[in-house]
Amino acid sequence: MLFDLSPLKGSPYAAFAAALVVTLLVTPLARLLALRAGAMARPDARRLHPEPIAQWGGLAIFVGVAVAALLWRQPTLGDIRQLSPSGSVEAVEATRQTLRLSSVFFGCGFLILILGMIDDRFELAPAWKFGGQIAVVYLLWRGGVRINTLPFTSGTLPLSDAASFVLTAGWVLGMTNGINFIDGVDGLASGVCAIGAGCLAIIEVSKGAVWAAAASAAICGACLGFLRWNFHPARIFLGDTGSLLLGFWLSAVAIAAASKTAAATTLALPLLILGVPVADTLWAIVRRTLAGQPVWRADRGHLHHRLLARGYSPVKTVLVIYSVSLILGAAAIMLAGI
Repeated sequence: MLFDLSPLKGSPYAAFAAALVVTLLVTPLARLLALRAGAMARPDARRLHPEPIAQWGGLAIFVGVAVAALLWRQPTLGDIRQLSPSGSVEAVEATRQTLRLSSVFFGCGFLILILGMIDDRFELAPAWKFGGQIAVVYLLWRGGVRINTLPFTSGTLPLSDAASFVLTAGWVLGMTNGINFIDGVDGLASGVCAIGAGCLAIIEVSKGAVWAAAASAAICGACLGFLRWNFHPARIFLGDTGSLLLGFWLSAVAIAAASKTAAATTLALPLLILGVPVADTLWAIVRRTLAGQPVWRADRGHLHHRLLARGYSPVKTVLVIYSVSLILGAAAIMLAGI
């Protein structure tokens, strides 16, 4: 073998670096594919760019994280042997858990990716788009990535299946669409997700949550690699392909991490880390409801729109929101006792 990659196995830092480099290199290819397929964001009253811009940035994010996962895990026949009856109980359980989480994470993520690609190309009706998200969340829940205890009770109150699904769906759909809502300025959503995933990775590394730490680190690296092409002036957008995928993945990682500790602590920290999209989404729901408009109807009342209306440039708008996200992330890390 030309290079011995075994020292990198199991390292969240290797996952971060691999996702960053691969996404950086693959993004131009994703842009070319989007241009040929006609998946373009065209100028309108809500968009800031004067010319059509390629979407499908989520493709590069997905590939980057997938390659990082392969480097992190470096699967071999030994993994299969560990699932045999002769394997130790600890090894069998650890391997099963990693395979289950990874399969659900990438399988459901791929379905969200396809849903976003279709929406970016053909502009699905809100009912179809939201219905598709609910279907994927159900598969995620059936795959075992679910909220099993009532949040903010230190895991002492178990939930029925119905309540578990409702809370899981609310968490995942809220986070998924929250990232989608803030994706309105070059580099905003990808940067906020990079900050959020990076802070979550630091917390999970300190807790020894191996899978969640690696997944968060890979998402952070992929977002930073993509940001090279997405920062103002952007050459490619995340599109729904990327914004839905990032929100979905971050919410799934948070739930997977919560299964190891008290749900209250673990779910509260991602809420704080991603406080900007969470608050922006809640305000959008209230604002549109009070105005008698459908919740899914786009408007120009989001935080980034208000900053732009005050005369902030796109770059300054993004940097202000980055700063708030960094402060919230730092607060979450301190609350985690790091």
